[in-house]
Amino acid sequence: MNVTTRKRHNQRVNRDRLTALTDRWRARHDARLPAQRAQADPEREAIAARAFPHDTTTPAAYVAEHGAAMIGFTYDEARYADAQLDAWLLEVGRLLRERR
Repeated sequence: MNVTTRKRHNQRVNRDRLTALTDRWRARHDARLPAQRAQADPEREAIAARAFPHDTTTPAAYVAEHGAAMIGFTYDEARYADAQLDAWLLEVGRLLRERR
């Protein structure tokens, strides 16, 4: 096996391993989602409100554009005081799980 072939093989093996680890994390995360979500702390709520375009973009449009890069979404684990933000984040989480 020459150097280029070995590099490609190692990259494929690493990518396959990362995919397996990501799938395992997602399964464990989804199994732990609580029925009653705890209230988000003020810092997390502020970050979510700034980071996600919940008043200008639908969850479906956001997931269509960014979903492939969102492998570890956890913002749907907490409850948010802003009802619109809370509903938006729950829907994003549902759509991301549905895409798998």
